[in-house]
Amino acid sequence: MANDVVRNGRLQETTTAIVQRTRNDRGKRAPDIAAIESRNWLLHRHYTRHEYNACKLLIEQELSKSDGHEYANYLKGLILRKEGKIQDSLDCFQTAYNVNSTNVDNVKQIAKSLLIMGSHQRAIDAYTEAEKISALPDWEIYYGLGKLFITREAYVKLNQLQEAKKCLKRSAELTRNELPNLALAKLHLLDDMIPEARNAYTTALNGNPESIDAATELGLLYLKIGDTQRAFQQFGAALAHSPNCVNAILPMAYIMQNHREYDVALSKYKVAAQTIPESSVLWNNIGMCLYGKQKYVAAISSLKRAHYLSPLSSVPSCNLGIVFLTTGQPASAAIYLCAAVSAEPKNPTPYLLLGLALKRLDDLEGAERSLTKAHALAPQDPLILINYAVVLDARGKQANATEILIALNDIMAVVDVDSQISQMAKKLSKKLLHQDKANTSQEPPTDDEERQLSADEV
Repeated sequence: MANDVVRNGRLQETTTAIVQRTRNDRGKRAPDIAAIESRNWLLHRHYTRHEYNACKLLIEQELSKSDGHEYANYLKGLILRKEGKIQDSLDCFQTAYNVNSTNVDNVKQIAKSLLIMGSHQRAIDAYTEAEKISALPDWEIYYGLGKLFITREAYVKLNQLQEAKKCLKRSAELTRNELPNLALAKLHLLDDMIPEARNAYTTALNGNPESIDAATELGLLYLKIGDTQRAFQQFGAALAHSPNCVNAILPMAYIMQNHREYDVALSKYKVAAQTIPESSVLWNNIGMCLYGKQKYVAAISSLKRAHYLSPLSSVPSCNLGIVFLTTGQPASAAIYLCAAVSAEPKNPTPYLLLGLALKRLDDLEGAERSLTKAHALAPQDPLILINYAVVLDARGKQANATEILIALNDIMAVVDVDSQISQMAKKLSKKLLHQDKANTSQEPPTDDEERQLSADEV
């Protein structure tokens, strides 16, 4: 009691005793109890740095300590999905959901895995559940629903497309991310709504000026409607942010190629070849650039490589037919043009080129059949009409050739055509006119015409 004093009727320890007891208590620490998710920060660091092997090892260590580790299962599911193991990733997300069913991210990842697996109805149900448990409107939910409605019976039920548009518009309102507007633009293109698609691409680009995908898609849309100047500007903007973006390099080089700037286009294709050396489109364009420079051997080599990389594509086969016709090899041209006809039977161009090749091979009957098919597919194409008339004339069917020339003249009165076509039409018309006059002068007299009566006739 020597060190105690009485204060307000209570015994109080002196300051010296309190300090001494505090020093003694410092040596006594509470036992360390490891939290289940105490290493989430390290997992997150490995994952964001794309150190997936180290992240997977750490995940297994954490899961061995506790099966109910939500974040470890979540990251494991993301990594497995990147590796293409969709079912395994779905199991991991399902385990994370069982640990914490109120986390909307777990439900969204389940829906994404189901979408990849093709389970569209289950994915829609998962997104619907995520929408219910989400405290705030989530743009990813509406974006996922929009993609699902496009994929699921999009070409059968019109209401699915309308529902998809509604979800994508709602998603675009909730975020500045370009993905909802890009999907909405593609949906407008399915309905041939070009102005609406252009507005969606422009909105995506305004929200993300550095978006390469938005700039490239908008450039392709301008190229589709024939506005090459704006298309070139958009491709240039995409290449300014990513000089090796092949999706912008190829169409930009194509525009240069159409303007006969073959050397500049080839330099662009050379850059693209470092990224996509096995692209059939790339080698096809290179071949036609070399054809424009009249380097026919190199053009044939490039086009054959394009045909090898994509044997079911009609474009390299047609171009090979053109080059072989130019170099005087109609037999080789006919082989590749027959392949082009088989690959794309609804395209009139392979039939036209095949007809020209067969005509040079003196197979006029086969040429007529081929051009008849081309005329049926494109009855108002001036190039098809003039070649069809020439073959009909060679086959001795002057009346049919005259009908074709009349149709061609009607088209030339309304539409400007190539000068060679108009000149050939005039020459053929004169030839048919002279033949008609000659045939008329050589016709025998008919019964209706007057003739001299013989002595024994009444």
